[in-house]
Amino acid sequence: MEGIINGGDILVYLEFAYGSGPDDTEVAPIAHQTECTIEHKTTFRERRTKKTKGKERFPDETDTTISVSSLVVYDDYSYFDLRKKQKQKEAVYLEYSIDSSTHQNPKHEKGYFYIESLKRSDNEGDDSKLDVTFVQREEPEIEE
Repeated sequence: MEGIINGGDILVYLEFAYGSGPDDTEVAPIAHQTECTIEHKTTFRERRTKKTKGKERFPDETDTTISVSSLVVYDDYSYFDLRKKQKQKEAVYLEYSIDSSTHQNPKHEKGYFYIESLKRSDNEGDDSKLDVTFVQREEPEIEE
């Protein structure tokens, strides 16, 4: 169908350093993703006054979480790189986007996130797998 986005075209891109200079960074997909999700939640404040009939709700804050499942690889940005960022409590720059190699100027969300959880599964006879969840440091931007 035309206009429907193929889920396989959506990737989570992470900024990483490939050298020691301040400009030696690149934004590239986390290696061999099998699934990714983005979730936005809004918290609400409730207010009740003598003039209201019952409670009124007002939007307060939004929170964004990005989760990625991928295969662990030896030679690309993967588990140990993410674990190092998590241990350093360092925010990472992420983009949640359509694969830029197949689409020109895709709309995407971008911002800085912390690694909330990182899980690696290494089962006999199966691919080594990685699950990582990122939580926003600040509200991400939408870029068109």
